[in-house]
Amino acid sequence: MLELSSRLLENNLSSEQALEVHTVETKESSRAQQMIDRSPLKMDSDATQLLQTLQARFSYAEESVAAPDTASISNEIELLIEEQVGLRTQALFRQANYDDLTHLPNRSYFNSTLEALIIDANQNAGEFTLLFLDLDGFKNINDTFGHHAGDELLRNVSARVISAVRDGDIVSRLGGDEFVVLLAGKLDREDIEGICSRIITEVRRSYWIDQNDIQISTSIGVARYPMDASSSSELVEKSDKALYASKDSGRNTYRFYSDLLACEINSDCNPVDRLEKALTEGEIEVCFEPKIDFSSQKTVGASVTALWSGNRTDSPYLNDWMDVLNQSRWAASTGAWLIDSGLYYAQQWQALNDHLVVSIPVIPALCQSENMVDFMAARLVEYQVSAAQIQLEFSLKTLNDSAVSKQLTALSDAGYQITLSDVGQASFDLSLLSELNLQTMTLDAKWLQKSLASVTGKKWLQAIIQMATVLNTHVIATGIESEQTMEALKAMGCTTGQGGLWAQPLDSNDFYQAIRAQLPAVH
Repeated sequence: MLELSSRLLENNLSSEQALEVHTVETKESSRAQQMIDRSPLKMDSDATQLLQTLQARFSYAEESVAAPDTASISNEIELLIEEQVGLRTQALFRQANYDDLTHLPNRSYFNSTLEALIIDANQNAGEFTLLFLDLDGFKNINDTFGHHAGDELLRNVSARVISAVRDGDIVSRLGGDEFVVLLAGKLDREDIEGICSRIITEVRRSYWIDQNDIQISTSIGVARYPMDASSSSELVEKSDKALYASKDSGRNTYRFYSDLLACEINSDCNPVDRLEKALTEGEIEVCFEPKIDFSSQKTVGASVTALWSGNRTDSPYLNDWMDVLNQSRWAASTGAWLIDSGLYYAQQWQALNDHLVVSIPVIPALCQSENMVDFMAARLVEYQVSAAQIQLEFSLKTLNDSAVSKQLTALSDAGYQITLSDVGQASFDLSLLSELNLQTMTLDAKWLQKSLASVTGKKWLQAIIQMATVLNTHVIATGIESEQTMEALKAMGCTTGQGGLWAQPLDSNDFYQAIRAQLPAVH
């Protein structure tokens, strides 16, 4: 089209005018090239190549008198488009089926592969094995060394797990620190145990990340199809149960789901039986976690907890085995013991610091067996402690129990200071807050860390802190492991925290020494 216009013009113009026209055309062609170069599509090499092909074909110079080969152009365009569509399709498939961090197959890919294996096993009387594993204490790595180190650790673990399994086995990352391995084909138990042992050994080797020597271990749950399950969801559930059995057995090990039934018969495998044995033999120790003021960096209070060294989950402290305690026949008496201990030491410490407030957890079983208002009134007289020196701590997770909620309301009406714990982990009724003598809300440590990792989470966290401020309610952040976390919370208006940044829960003597060290020197 451009050449045809040029020829018509040149037939009617002088050679000088024709030269001018040719110059204009050359400038226009150059401008077209510049537009292509400045286009956002320049970032896509295939799209740029397509535009340049079109320009070369349709913006040819006057000397190029031959007409373009339109069939050739169409073929080139078609090939370029097909190539680009293929690349985009591959990119979308990878995005949908592979994990961005580790480049392993993701949950979606795992689910579809698992379904395919089940169909094949059903049609051909086949078998296969599912390993479900996670990392022991991964949260502590993130808290101590930062999320960048945590991500790098996950990448390294992924490579080591792959190196420990056979060719053809499929390793997937479900999310967080959870991985699964599909072992295709019929395997003897010894073969599966060998693979599990290799994975554990490889993962346990030290990692050098960001100039730090990092140690981690893994626990594995094993379930086999069709011996342990008849569907994909059931197989995942059984392997997950086996995983938690391995963590309960001390971590850094593996357990088969088929062994769990036999294990349940043995009281040593039952956490409730083990807890009751520990209670009767005096193996549970009361301890106190300091509450630290962000500005002064001094201890302003304590939370009563308990240490069970024989606990086989991630933490030996009360909050991690509270669910086990609630299933025990000794739950109510343990709850009374915690209250007695808190009141006794509050009375002992008031000579050193009469402003120190002790928070004491209220066990649901105690609420079901006692009139808590009368119970607490008698205890305060016995230990000569005022109600202003203590706070009664209720977990939000227990408030769906009508007996607990009634006792909570009655204690609040009687003037006792109330602390609500596990905020963020469990939902709460805003109307309930307006009816309580609420002094403190304690933020759940896991929820807190998750919230700080995202923009939306930070907004919700700040909203809760601001709401508490309006209600004249104190907010305590738990599980703080770094100054960076403390400063972020301080900027949001939070003033008090607990966690490994200062101290793990202390026994009564160590806590006494800690608050005594804060006293002014006597000359």
